[in-house]
Amino acid sequence: MINEMTGWSEMKSLKLSRFLVLGMEFLCAALLICVPFISRWYEEISTGVGLVDGSTFVPVCVMLYICDVFAIIAVNSLRILLRNISAGEVFTETNSRMLRMISWCIVFAGVTFAVFGIWRFSFFFASFFALFLGLVMRVLKNVFEKAVEIKSENDFTI
Repeated sequence: MINEMTGWSEMKSLKLSRFLVLGMEFLCAALLICVPFISRWYEEISTGVGLVDGSTFVPVCVMLYICDVFAIIAVNSLRILLRNISAGEVFTETNSRMLRMISWCIVFAGVTFAVFGIWRFSFFFASFFALFLGLVMRVLKNVFEKAVEIKSENDFTI
C-alpha cells in the first residue's frame, strides 16, 4: 500500500540498486588510483597504537589494495545478482553462488583488517564488524540455498 502511495515500485528499486552498484564500481576503480594519497593522509592523522611501531604507509597501502580487490569481486557479484533478479531469475544456483562470493569477500576483508590491527588496534573494531557482516551474509546465503532447493523440488512436482 505504501508503494502505491509513493509511486515506488519493485522495478524502480532494482534500477536504484543497479545505479548504486555502478557508483560502487566507480568508487572501487577510483580507490585503486587514490590508495597512496589515502595512505599518506592516514599516516599523517593517525595517532593510534599497535604491536608494531613505525610508519603505517605501506601496511595501509597493502590493506587498501587487498580490500579493494575483495570489494570489486563483491560489487561484481552484486551486479550479476541484480541482473538475474531483473530477469526474473531469483532462486537460482548462480544467485546462491553470488551470495557466497559476497560473504567470503566480506570475511576476507575482515581478516585483512585484523592483520592491520597489528599496526593500529582500532582496526580490530572494523575487523569485528566486517566478520559479523560476513557471518550475516553466510546465514542469508544458507537460507537462500534452502529456498533454491525447495523451489527445485516444487518445480519437479506435478
